[in-house]
Amino acid sequence: MLTVEIQTKVWLELSGSFVIGEGGLDLLRHIDRLQSLTQAALEIGWSYRHAWGYLRNAERCLGETLVVTSPGKGARRGTALSPAGSDLLRRLDRASQAVKETAGRQWALETSSRLIE
Repeated sequence: MLTVEIQTKVWLELSGSFVIGEGGLDLLRHIDRLQSLTQAALEIGWSYRHAWGYLRNAERCLGETLVVTSPGKGARRGTALSPAGSDLLRRLDRASQAVKETAGRQWALETSSRLIE
């Protein structure tokens, strides 16, 4: 028997222009966990340059700073989410989860009387 699952993607647009999507949210999650843009980019398979450009574009669109960097050497050096970055991550994660749950429930209702599971 085949198992079919509904999949969704959530992204943020501003006036019809892309701001941030699932990849950007994944980048923010990794920055939050690793406190390093370099390490976060490596873990999700992006170049540092792509990750930095992606964040700068999102910040420009939103008019908010999403990450803060701490220059220096050793443990003092790194990148962390700004309050706006943490808020954006939290809110989009919740919205994404709600969309997935709603789509899953609807799919289950639509397919409950059919042979597809």
